[in-house]
Amino acid sequence: MKQEQQLLYKVMQNFEGMQKIEVFDVLHKIEILLFQTKSPITREGIARIINSEIDRNKDVDPLQFTILPNGNFCEFVGSNTWIHIYKEQKRGLLNYGLLETYYFKTKYAPLELSKLTKRNLLEYIQDTPEEHKVKQFLQSHRISKKDMMTNKLLLLSL
Repeated sequence: MKQEQQLLYKVMQNFEGMQKIEVFDVLHKIEILLFQTKSPITREGIARIINSEIDRNKDVDPLQFTILPNGNFCEFVGSNTWIHIYKEQKRGLLNYGLLETYYFKTKYAPLELSKLTKRNLLEYIQDTPEEHKVKQFLQSHRISKKDMMTNKLLLLSL
């Protein structure tokens, strides 16, 4: 029991001075790393995952949950084989259906949650098989365009 307490103390020292929400974000990333790494954990294995040399057939984000730096939660709204899209759950008076903010993770950067914008998306998929399809899509559609029948983002159908 004493060793466990010492280990927790050592780990928590690394979070000194950080905001709690930042620590939650780091812990979420650690959970994803633990899900994707093999046991026993090695530095090389962790470095390979962080540098995105992971098995491309695995799920982008197996936990499908995240907290933004502003403290709001993100709800998983959909995915395909290379992207997961989340919608920010706004609190209070800002909870309008008109101003929806979307975020995404790709299998090329599974630990990074970024705001869903044309520039961000193109940056993350540069030099990947999806780049050409996405560029064609963005020439004729807004990035947050939805199917009128299913209310699903058209980006997920690529």
